[in-house]
Amino acid sequence: MNQHHIEVKVCKKTFAENIQHLRERVAPAKLCVVMKANAYGHGLKALATTAADAGADYIGICTNPEAAIIRDLGLEIKLIRLRMALPIELEESCDRLHIEEQIGTLEAADYLSTSGIQRGRKIPVHLNIDTGMGRSGFFPSQIDLIRKVCTLPGLQVVGIMTHLASADGNTLTFTEKQLEDFYTLQHALKDDLPDGVLTHTHNSAATVRLASKCNSLVRVGAACYGVRTSQEFTNPTELKPIMSIKTRVAQVRTVPAGQPIGYGSLFTTQRESLIASLPIGFGEGYPRSLFNKGIVLIHGHRCPVVGRVSLNITTVDVTDVPTQVEWGDEVVLVGRQGDQEITFEELADKFQSVHTEINLMAGFMNEICYE
Repeated sequence: MNQHHIEVKVCKKTFAENIQHLRERVAPAKLCVVMKANAYGHGLKALATTAADAGADYIGICTNPEAAIIRDLGLEIKLIRLRMALPIELEESCDRLHIEEQIGTLEAADYLSTSGIQRGRKIPVHLNIDTGMGRSGFFPSQIDLIRKVCTLPGLQVVGIMTHLASADGNTLTFTEKQLEDFYTLQHALKDDLPDGVLTHTHNSAATVRLASKCNSLVRVGAACYGVRTSQEFTNPTELKPIMSIKTRVAQVRTVPAGQPIGYGSLFTTQRESLIASLPIGFGEGYPRSLFNKGIVLIHGHRCPVVGRVSLNITTVDVTDVPTQVEWGDEVVLVGRQGDQEITFEELADKFQSVHTEINLMAGFMNEICYE
């Protein structure tokens, strides 16, 4: 039975066009389409083949089940794990999933080297260098340790990488410092790294803002889905959001002045108001923290969320909509209606988060319609 109270729609065609634009933007570099966390909530199983057909050279994942979904689709595309792995994950990946692992400790390198020797083949790995993200990886000062890893007999070093912490910030000063430190280390390792090793530093923000400085591979997540990780830069117009979220008006009431609305009475009408109740809330992934902050589109007009966002009901003020709002009318939570648009970035900025939080919640909590 179909759900009727909320529509989460993802456009495969736009997803493919975004990937194709990014390929052209970074050519001749290879493109890793990051599809971890169920393709940022957009649906990994539904979109993996689209990514491969659109020209992705790699798909970035984090978990073994994500890799298994891709392999079960019959895709032989290269996979890279974009976090450190647990020992049990490495056992599975070596035997069936063929994931290229990133490593940032001698312990993990030794473990994988031993696994490779036991299986009679070298395990492909990417050296993770921590130039400032601070989460994982070898520090540039550990160059002797990195050199030792390069000599382990069960490993095939296929890449060297770092992760940029502030490429979406208001300045690129720290990003430039990270890149400088990374390239200094890479140059010092020129005799230790094999020929043809992939170099990758760029995430979505860096790919958009510093395309001319990309290396032999870029790892792009947000941009593939047509969104940004901050309001500090603008995506090219060719990159368009692939997800929209809509609901419908469940009830419209005239409410007198002085009437509190919702849990905690966090909003009180200052005038006689027309209040529309929507059949969605944080149970459908609409962030609870958007109380008195959120905006929706009804009849092409921006209408404010008033009062607490409940589990399954959100209230909005439609008093100023010039046309009559009626039961069953379309409401756009994210997307375009008429000449108005609400973006994931706009909503995320209102509750000091990132678009991914809304994408993930909407994708995980609702059925997705693909077109």
